[in-house]
Amino acid sequence: MTSQRGQRDYDVCLSFAGEQRDYVEQVAASLKNAGIRVFYDDYEKVALWGKDLYEHLDYIYGKSVEYCILFASEEYAKKVWTNHERRSAQARALTAHAEYVLPVRFDDTEIPGIRPTIGYLNAQSIEPASLAEMIAEKLGPRMRRNFFPPNPDLLFEALGISGEQDREDALSVAHDFMGVLQRMTLEERKLVACLFCNYCPTELPDNVHQSLDLIHRMTGWPPQQIIDTLRGIQSLGFVHEIRDEDESHDGSVLVCRWNDMTVDSGITDFAMINSTWLAVEMIELAVGHFCEDCANYFIEALDFSHLSSATTETHG
Repeated sequence: MTSQRGQRDYDVCLSFAGEQRDYVEQVAASLKNAGIRVFYDDYEKVALWGKDLYEHLDYIYGKSVEYCILFASEEYAKKVWTNHERRSAQARALTAHAEYVLPVRFDDTEIPGIRPTIGYLNAQSIEPASLAEMIAEKLGPRMRRNFFPPNPDLLFEALGISGEQDREDALSVAHDFMGVLQRMTLEERKLVACLFCNYCPTELPDNVHQSLDLIHRMTGWPPQQIIDTLRGIQSLGFVHEIRDEDESHDGSVLVCRWNDMTVDSGITDFAMINSTWLAVEMIELAVGHFCEDCANYFIEALDFSHLSSATTETHG
């Protein structure tokens, strides 16, 4: 396990007694919606199934997160498992060069190892959503990899859809496109991003097209390499053609579209929205407003934080 920030399994873990679950569950939901990687037991039921919990929780609370949020209470002080979590977190805190255990108190019960001089927050005077915002502020800007936000409201807005079924269908296609990008090489992603961010919009949603020479100049790739690369990702749903092609490709127009090839995807009303259009909006929102270096980072990391207003606000 590396100690570098952004490469841990989670951003925060939540250590609490079951009596405070209603409050903590709201905090966890707000954190998750903001794109923060939170270890909360109800989200990990399948992952925890069959594991040696003593050993695994020692790893989670001692090594795998940036901060441990400890919800102190009378009940917390009495329970076996919460004390196990606390001891693992405190062992980590001994070697940390910055604060690690962040206490949130429900009452004044003394918790072993949590000195009265340590700064804490009072859960009785802070709403769960507000506490989640404070945790996000404490974490600061974060790098995300292979991230798709839980609620991509800015994508829905760009597509002009608002109905619940249409949003569900769009989300299904968006996840399919995310999976396609994950199966591509970095060079393939960069070419697709170049095409889908620098296109003539006159034939959307059917396709994107642009001068082959212009794409050559933007990527630095020979025209034949561009064509061969697109030919290589046909199995992922990318279909292309060359219009007015001659032997040197001068004056040729490159036409490309992406078809969601998921079998029995269950798309209903969303069928009216072409999958190429959705793919274009995803990439434009992710990279369209950034410098070339930042755009390359988003394509390499597959960070789609900017598809959601919630995760855009918590992104560096």
